[in-house]
Amino acid sequence: MILRDLGYEVVFLGVDASRSNGSELAREDFFGFECWTAPRPIGIRFWTRYVLGLDSILRFIRRDSSQGVVAVICYNYPALAQLRIAKICRNMSARIISDATEWYDASGGGFVYGAVKRFDTFLRMRVVHESADGVITTSKYLTDLYKKKKKLVVELPTLFNADKFKPPPSRKNTSRKRFVYVGSPFNPAKINKKRSNTKERLDLCIDVFHELHKEGRIFTFDVYGISQEDYLKVFPEHKDILQEMADVVVFWGKRPNQYVTQQIADSDFSIFFRDETRVTMAGFPSKLAESISCGTPVICNSKTSCPCDATDEALFLAKHGEELALVRNVLQFSPSKMDGLKWRAYCSRAYDYRNYLDSVSDFMSRLDV
Repeated sequence: MILRDLGYEVVFLGVDASRSNGSELAREDFFGFECWTAPRPIGIRFWTRYVLGLDSILRFIRRDSSQGVVAVICYNYPALAQLRIAKICRNMSARIISDATEWYDASGGGFVYGAVKRFDTFLRMRVVHESADGVITTSKYLTDLYKKKKKLVVELPTLFNADKFKPPPSRKNTSRKRFVYVGSPFNPAKINKKRSNTKERLDLCIDVFHELHKEGRIFTFDVYGISQEDYLKVFPEHKDILQEMADVVVFWGKRPNQYVTQQIADSDFSIFFRDETRVTMAGFPSKLAESISCGTPVICNSKTSCPCDATDEALFLAKHGEELALVRNVLQFSPSKMDGLKWRAYCSRAYDYRNYLDSVSDFMSRLDV
């Protein structure tokens, strides 16, 4: 949306998970954007083609060179495929821009998967991004990394069109605090033996709420994005305490995005905790931006990347070991105080894309596009 508002014609190229047949690109526009997709790679043969660069996508970029392409942005794209795209861009005097929002973990999964993932991640983060004309990052960690390499960088958190969010409903008619977690904390099939590669510490949330439940505190905790069955595959020791809290802690699994967004807006707090690792520090928590845009304050770690000062009042940051005390404290907030917090979070529009128009405009100008 930022680039379109700045006057650029934006075309999206990607992979459609719902398509498994064919090899050519198919067009289906969304929100007024021209969008082209290739089938999702299935099997080692087709997955290898994707990692090396799909011919259909490379042909499309070459074909559009006559249309005055000024830049190609690769969003968390396979390293070797991006290098091929970069070569095409330079042949047609277009800029190649890396959009880096992740530092992928490769400690779980099989040997071949881990080896390929480690190679791709190293090449992508240490070579490909550094050779790009510019880098879009989503965290201070990556911004500092590439600025040290003298790269042209613009840092953007997850952004939304704030006009699409409705004012949050009042919490005055309930005394029960409602907490919500939304996300995918881990892939059960790719967790390492030490469980050190979980993206988020949902287990810590469960431990916190178990202590509060034992104290007789009144609350509900809804979990969206993972089923209880998949959660217990990784944390089987929590089976008994989840049964004990079955009336207040509910795993809803995956639900439609619009429905989940409404559940966030209806809650008092979003909550998540992350360990401080390179993987977590490199990314920006999309759930934080979405929750505040909905008008729901967020409880998270003090180390979570958050570049927006406007959200300070809506962020409740816990130091390591102080998570329980923080949640216990917010349980005391009155309904009227909650309404005030939610309204001010919603009105902050801290993650509205329009706030970053000038930054991106300057970035593109410095790239001379």
